[in-house]
Amino acid sequence: MQNKLLFCWLLLSGLSHSQAEFIREARYHLPRTDSLITFESGFTGSGKYNYYEDSTMKLELMMNELIRKGNRNRTDTLKQSLVLTQLSTLCVKRIHTLMPTKTARKKSLQKRIRRIFFGSNCSFGLIESISFEIPLVKKSGNFHYNKTGPDGGFNLYEGKSKPKATKENPEPEEIPLEAYTYEEIQQLIRTRFNRKKINKYLSEKNIAAFGYYIQLDESTVNKSKIPKLKVLLILGEKRFSYRQRRTFNR
Repeated sequence: MQNKLLFCWLLLSGLSHSQAEFIREARYHLPRTDSLITFESGFTGSGKYNYYEDSTMKLELMMNELIRKGNRNRTDTLKQSLVLTQLSTLCVKRIHTLMPTKTARKKSLQKRIRRIFFGSNCSFGLIESISFEIPLVKKSGNFHYNKTGPDGGFNLYEGKSKPKATKENPEPEEIPLEAYTYEEIQQLIRTRFNRKKINKYLSEKNIAAFGYYIQLDESTVNKSKIPKLKVLLILGEKRFSYRQRRTFNR
């Protein structure tokens, strides 16, 4: 029993140390002074979205457009913060999961982001950090992964496994899963905005700045999983008072 307790204590101590180390590293790499960027918007995409050819640049313009609309077109008061953008980038790249299922882990994630933020020199207060995922291909039933398949993209195909050859069909064709179009991804993001109450924050609160980062979740690639993009969006308003800052650190 004592050995088990000692093991748990060592494990928790190691996790706490690694988190503290990450927080110190993140604060070190964040810009010493914040700067504001007038963001571009107005992108309207069409056709299939291909991550390997198009990366995320067009999706970022799409996100900007949805943020602008959610803010009720008050683009003159809404800017992109360099610190908030860098903070979201560091978190997406270094934190293993941005969408924990357990409530305690969700609170722990939010607290970690706030601890990093309050050690930064951002010109704005932290309102909310919202994470969500964007699937890149459609799934209507069973599917499988074949690394030597003809698709050349994520190599995901319909059915539980590769179809077997028969006398009637010696070379059965594998049907690749269909990729989402830009219009469909825009609707997916819009749905996430509604579910995560992002539009509510943008319209009801005095949001002055935002930052976000989009990255392919490598753990969903080259295996029988639906490939997804990870997104972390951070919203900010005017700086909190010292008393408000203390309540978030409890």
